[in-house]
Amino acid sequence: MKKSALKKTLALAITGAMVASSLTGCGSAASAKSSKASEGSTVTNSSATATSSSKASSASSEKASSSVASNTASGEAGIASWKPFDENVTIEIPVYDRGVEGVPDVTNNYWTKWVQDNFGTPYNITVKYVGITRSDVLTDYSLLAAADTLPTLCFEYDYPKLTQWMNDGYLQPYDIEEFKQVAPTYWQNMVDSGADKYINVGDDDYFVYGMRSWWNTTYTFITFYREDWLKKVGIDEYPQTWAAKKEAMKKIMDAGIAEHPLGGQKIAGAGADQNHSYRTYPQDEVLWATTGDYNIPALSTEAQKTFLKRENEAYNLGLKDPEYSTIDAETAKAAFTNGKTFEYGGYISSTMDWLNALYANEPDADLGVVVCPGYVEDDDPTTGKSSTAYRAGNPFGGILGFSHSASADQVKAAMMYLEWLSQPENLKTMQYGIEGENYTVGEDGKPVMVADYNGDKKQGFNNNVDYWCFVNAVKSLGTIEDDIKAAVPQGIPEDFTQDIIDNYYGQVKVFDAGYANSDCLFSTAIEAEAENAQTLYANYAVYRDQLTMCKPEEFDALYDELSKKYLDDGYQEVIDGRKAAYDEGLSTHIK
Repeated sequence: MKKSALKKTLALAITGAMVASSLTGCGSAASAKSSKASEGSTVTNSSATATSSSKASSASSEKASSSVASNTASGEAGIASWKPFDENVTIEIPVYDRGVEGVPDVTNNYWTKWVQDNFGTPYNITVKYVGITRSDVLTDYSLLAAADTLPTLCFEYDYPKLTQWMNDGYLQPYDIEEFKQVAPTYWQNMVDSGADKYINVGDDDYFVYGMRSWWNTTYTFITFYREDWLKKVGIDEYPQTWAAKKEAMKKIMDAGIAEHPLGGQKIAGAGADQNHSYRTYPQDEVLWATTGDYNIPALSTEAQKTFLKRENEAYNLGLKDPEYSTIDAETAKAAFTNGKTFEYGGYISSTMDWLNALYANEPDADLGVVVCPGYVEDDDPTTGKSSTAYRAGNPFGGILGFSHSASADQVKAAMMYLEWLSQPENLKTMQYGIEGENYTVGEDGKPVMVADYNGDKKQGFNNNVDYWCFVNAVKSLGTIEDDIKAAVPQGIPEDFTQDIIDNYYGQVKVFDAGYANSDCLFSTAIEAEAENAQTLYANYAVYRDQLTMCKPEEFDALYDELSKKYLDDGYQEVIDGRKAAYDEGLSTHIK
């Protein structure tokens, strides 16, 4: 298939299915229950095509079809149809290595052995895990591809990354009928969530999808703040606007509670300095499509200017640490846990080491949760901006493809792995652990995680999320209230359950009002993005610091100067490439 035809066919595959689910304000608490989301950054495709991958893997697909016929019982599907492979099959499964202290080795721990004992060994499959650096996914996969050692499954949360890998020849198409036969539970989950509409590129099926419950909010990421500090300076609630926040921080400084209460840290790479709370709503669709993504910071836009002007103001007022540009993520976290900064955010789980450290270091600390109250106008109500606007996810979860080098038996074994992991009893064990050790059962019959469990069955980051995220990116017991109760940190002096529930419903109000949009997704290669992203990341970090540290009266002229440089660095090419794809109908839409 020619590249132009491939692009148009792919566009029909994703845009027809996705436009309805990305309408502004169409979500609700009820609809969110059955919808799914994306976690990470939007990274677009490279310029290569999938033709070589398709040709190279056609024989493999044919072999896979014959393999399943010879290795399943007639008339049955799923686990009931499986039998052990005659010869041992080794599969490699990617798992994020987030560099978090205190969690087991991601490739060798109780849970990797539990999978081997309960899934691998019974079917004569050896399951090996491959650590993928969470902060540098693309580099890790490109190095593995160069060495021809890609894992059997390639996984990410963003559709464009998978299409990039497909275009680069990393992936092979698979036999959808085989998948339905081997993994009917996983397939039905895809059908129920609507993700089955996204599997094909041209005439070939490439992708399978996990789910994400409550996709239209970011309820699992919570910002904690020092409520006791606010009370000491006579403030009763978290400041929701910039003017109120500046006043509060100045009072904290004047009271000698913290020298630089907003702290700060250096920025780098995709996802830096998102500007959703500084945009004008309803958003201009072309601006949203060309500059509104998670991936590359949008220097040159008015939203980024507003955001950076506030960073500049915070720096010059002393609210930010003057050395922030040298502070890494762990140091910034330590500043909060040691009582030096006002707030810090992270994903909630039953055990949160940095919260434990905060209470150990500051035993009299009284924390609060930043609760979204719904739509809140910015300081200037005429701008149409909202201080509570945020980036919504996409209506699907993690995405997987099969490595181009995987044999037919390895592809089938990987399908078996996904199906086995989808079984409720296996998924529950991977998510919650062993009853009586990792969790107990509450009076309502729901699991209650054991705080600070540190035995041999200790789970990985966020209750093993990087192992079971292939099925669903978040744990779900059926209702948002139950899910939050199961995810809140345990064993700490304060209970934030209701606050986090309230934050969820506040975000739903923002979403329903049209102030939370998913990023635009493109069904074609944005070549300029692939070519310029790394340069833009690096240059943005430099320009950003110059804009943050300059004198306030110099900011506007410097922003114009550096915006022009940034556009010349390649950002204008990125904008033009996205605009061309948008004009060709190869993108999603806000409405």
